[in-house]
Amino acid sequence: MKKAATLLTLSLLLFSACNSNKDKELLESANAKANAKNYSEALKDYQKIIDDYSSSDNAAESYFAIAAMYHMYQIPNISNEESLKKAIGYYHKLYEEFPKNEKSSKALFMAAFIEANELKKIDDARKSYETFLKEYPNHELASQAKIELGNLGKTPEEILQNRTASK
Repeated sequence: MKKAATLLTLSLLLFSACNSNKDKELLESANAKANAKNYSEALKDYQKIIDDYSSSDNAAESYFAIAAMYHMYQIPNISNEESLKKAIGYYHKLYEEFPKNEKSSKALFMAAFIEANELKKIDDARKSYETFLKEYPNHELASQAKIELGNLGKTPEEILQNRTASK
């Protein structure tokens, strides 16, 4: 019985190690495809990592990479607005699924930035920036998040006017 338990444990460790290598190889493949500007194929590989290795750090990397591709309009056959909405969705999913991952803070900030500056979804942006500041008060982007919060809903002229008035 003890041998069976040991054998089972070793088998699970070996299986886990193999899966770890597979998702790493898949990530390398996806990155190579993205670097070669083959974004549709890269998207498939990144999504496979998310689907098949959802608890892996490589899944977090994949969420960020997919969000960035959508944010940069690199996925064909989709409107710019829909692309930005998908970027926000992937950035938020990264934050929700991997809150301690080093890219989660940047993902949440980027989601807020897109909501505020590109889609003009002021209430959503406010919520995202406030969550960012609550969760990451000492982050290098915290001061920028505070500035963005203060400028939500303002026109560029109003922002410039406020800056000149405060000098």
